Amino acid sequence: MRTEFVLQEVGIGLKRNVTMTIAAVMTVAISLTLLGIALIIRFGADQLEHDLLNQIEVSVYLQPVCGTPQAGADCLTADDRTSIEATLRGLPQVENVTYISQADGFKRFKEEFRDSKDLVDHTPESAIPESFAVKLKDPHQFAVITSAVGRAPGVQSVQNASSTLKRLFAFFHHVTLGALLLTVLLLISTCLLIYNSMRVAAFSRRRETGIMRLVGASDFYIQAPFVLEGTAAGVAGSGLAVLLLIAVKWYISSTLATRVLTPFGEWSTLAHALPIVIVIGILLPAIASFLTLQRHLRV
Repeated sequence: MRTEFVLQEVGIGLKRNVTMTIAAVMTVAISLTLLGIALIIRFGADQLEHDLLNQIEVSVYLQPVCGTPQAGADCLTADDRTSIEATLRGLPQVENVTYISQADGFKRFKEEFRDSKDLVDHTPESAIPESFAVKLKDPHQFAVITSAVGRAPGVQSVQNASSTLKRLFAFFHHVTLGALLLTVLLLISTCLLIYNSMRVAAFSRRRETGIMRLVGASDFYIQAPFVLEGTAAGVAGSGLAVLLLIAVKWYISSTLATRVLTPFGEWSTLAHALPIVIVIGILLPAIASFLTLQRHLRV
């Protein structure tokens, strides 16, 4: 009987404040969607960083071979090539070393730039140097290769894509911070909406709550309908946010399916974000309602 009464009071309260309830639900949904997007970006960027760094190879480009038309004073000798390879293989940070001949390097170049036909057509094979592709056990230790062979005889340059990736991940980091900032502002707005809604509800129902207090009802029993009203708004907003996040995931995976964006459109990334979104969406309105009632429900 008590449970039925509480549920009836919740229904009455939601109907009395329908516009504020709808506003609270929409604000919760939007703020939680932004929170979910920020979390998706965060978890997706972590996965992307892991995937890309594990695929990165440090390229040690060699000088032209002595005796060829392109050779200069610091040309590459057979002994230089052997010494460089031995040095690379002897580093404890190195997992694997692959020698790439000029012909193989030119094939890689044509494959990588197959969409730039003019560039491929106007680049001779002789312009592509021999190289060693170095796979590291820890991709973050690429500086070891530069220190070991960067100034060795026969080495033209040592290149690594980490600087480009750092800029990419810095961009994701800034987008995440921006989304989180907007989320915080919207969650504050949500709390203020619930605060005002509960304050109006407490004032409009002060006669009923006064009677309940006179007949011996406990504080919990009096406050339960109000807290459940806020929780109901949170549940509805969380449900709407989940649907919106699923739509975002579907859009990324089906419409923006690229190598870079793939981790952001996976179910595993969404699965990491949804529990946080749902818990915050339910607890925050409930806590805001409870704290509001502590101040304004005085009979």
